Amino acid sequence: VTPPDFIVWVQLLAKAAGSVGLALLSVVDSAGIPTGGGPDVLLVLQASVTDSMTSVAILTLIAAVGSTIGCLFLYGVGRRSGRVALRRFSEQRIESIRRRLSLHGPWVILLAVMAPPPYPTKLFILCAGVFGMRPVPLVLSTFIGRTMRYGMGGYLGMQFGAEGLELARQHGPWMGVGLLVLMGVVGAIAYRRRQPSLDSDEAVETNIEL
Repeated sequence: VTPPDFIVWVQLLAKAAGSVGLALLSVVDSAGIPTGGGPDVLLVLQASVTDSMTSVAILTLIAAVGSTIGCLFLYGVGRRSGRVALRRFSEQRIESIRRRLSLHGPWVILLAVMAPPPYPTKLFILCAGVFGMRPVPLVLSTFIGRTMRYGMGGYLGMQFGAEGLELARQHGPWMGVGLLVLMGVVGAIAYRRRQPSLDSDEAVETNIEL
C-alpha cells in the first residue's frame, strides 16, 4: 500500500511542474504506480485556472497521451511476463476478464479506462498483454477512453473551479455503475449475435459427422 504522504508529495511535485508534471504523472499512474487519482486531480486543478477551451483541450490531450504510454508499458509487462504477472489475482477473476477480452476486447478496454477508481483498470490492461490482445486496438481504445474521461474532468474544472473536483468525486461512482451496466449490455448483445453462428457451426459439424 502506498503511503498517503508519498501520494500527496507526488501530486504537489506534479502540480509545480505544470503540463510536464501532468504528462509524467499520467504515465506513472497508468504504468501501475498508485498516485491517488493524481492525473484527474491535477487536470481539474489546472483547468480551474483557465477559461480557454483550447487550453483545456491541450491539457486533456497531454494527460491522455501520457496515460496511453503508461498503459502500453503495463501491457508490455503483461505480454513479457505472462501469467506470472497475474499471480496475485484469483483464477476465477482472471478467466472472467479473459472471456470478456476475447469477445469484445477494444470495447472492454475503452470502458475500463473511462471508469473512475477503484475500478481495476490496470488489471484489465495487464490481462490484455497476457492474453495477447493486439497493441493497436489497445492503444486506440485507451487513448479514446482517457480523452473522454479527462475531457470531462477538464470541463468540470474550467466551469466550476476546484469544486469540479468534488463534483467528479460525487458523481464518479454513479458513472462507474453506468459504465458497468453498459459493459454488461454490450456483452449480452455480442453474445446473442455470436450464438446463431456458433449454433450453425455445430450443426454443420454434426452433418459432416453423419
